[in-house]
Formats: sequence, structure tokens, C-alpha cells
Amino acid sequence: MIQMLLLDLDGVLVFEAEPPLVAATELLLLHETLASDIAALEMPVVVLTHRSRREAKHILQAAGLAQRLSGVIAAEDLFLAGIRHAPLRMLAKGLRKDLVLSVVERKFDVDRARVAFIDDRIDNLQDLVDAGLGLAIHAPSRQATDQAVLTTFDFSEACTLIRTWDRTRPQSRTICLAPRTLALSRLHHTGLSTTVHKHHPFNIARRIGRILRVSVSGRLS
Repeated sequence: MIQMLLLDLDGVLVFEAEPPLVAATELLLLHETLASDIAALEMPVVVLTHRSRREAKHILQAAGLAQRLSGVIAAEDLFLAGIRHAPLRMLAKGLRKDLVLSVVERKFDVDRARVAFIDDRIDNLQDLVDAGLGLAIHAPSRQATDQAVLTTFDFSEACTLIRTWDRTRPQSRTICLAPRTLALSRLHHTGLSTTVHKHHPFNIARRIGRILRVSVSGRLS
């Protein structure tokens, strides 16, 4: 049985949409009943994001979720975990989310084999499955480039999968959720853009590190 849920932020809880879907760049809430769905799970629910802690808290406050979660694991935590446990791997591959599984186990006293994670990037999910994650759930998330259409998923469907998943039965540890088109209403709008956070020192350092890794990789190949 799953005992804890990790949630990515972008593409899972919110989506930073561009025109013509919205008038100007804005973070949209993807699920209207998210707070009640999280409460109904009756397990620790933690955000795991590549955004900085300051960004993540700003977004969660705007979404009204700051008090509904058991914690936030942000880019700074990934960096510290990498320094402590896999510095060479982090230098080569950057801030991979599987770096924090040992942190999750220690902090929440839950075996990683009983943890589920919802993310919109399959590479992140595969890293965690390879590192022993119990259940990886892939969330469809995209905005059509030529029209005002946003594709997401049904969070209640994901919750049902989490409640019924049993690791003792032969089944896939990676599940892909069915896509659905989001019909925007005023409840989805936050009026928030995080463009200003791109100039945060931590984010600038991450971009520089990414450029250096790509440069070194190109020379080696």
C-alpha cells in the first residue's frame, strides 16, 4: 500500500500558461478540488520541485495549498542531498529528484517502496523508479502552441490509483494518466507570474551550471 505522495509543482498542480490561452503569462491552478482530494488521501503529501523554496512557497500560497501539505522539498534540498550523497553525479547530471529519496525516508519514516510520485516528466519518474520508488504516475501536461487549449489530468483519478495500488500484485510501477482538456474558469486563475524569480541567485546559478554541463558534454562527445 502507498503511504506517502510526492507531487511535482509545475504541470501537476499549476501550469505557467502563455497567450493565447491567457492574456499574459500566468500560473493557472489545474484542479478545482485539489485541497479536499489531498485531505481525503489521509497520508503525507509533499511537493517535490526543481523551483527554489521561495518560488514554491509563493506559488502554494497563491494556490491556497500552503497549509494543506506536509512539506516542500525544493531545489535547495536537492542540492544539499547531492552534495552529501552524490556530488560527482550531481555535477554531471544536475539536480535529479531521486537524490532526495533517502531524505524522504528519514524525515517521514516511510519506505521509498511505499511512496508514490506524480510528475509530468517521464525522465524524473524513471530516475526515481530506478532508485526504488514504489509508484510513478505520469501526468499529461501541455498547451497547444496554436490554440487556447490546455491538457492536464483528473487528480481524483490519480488518488483512486494511489489508494488501490498494491505492490504485492504483479503490475507496472509506472502508470500514465488519461489526458483531459481543461475548461478554464475564474477558479483556475491566480494572476501570478513567477518571471521575476528567474533572477533569484539560486536560479541564476542553476542556469549557469546547466550551460556548463551542456558545454562539457558537447566537447566530450
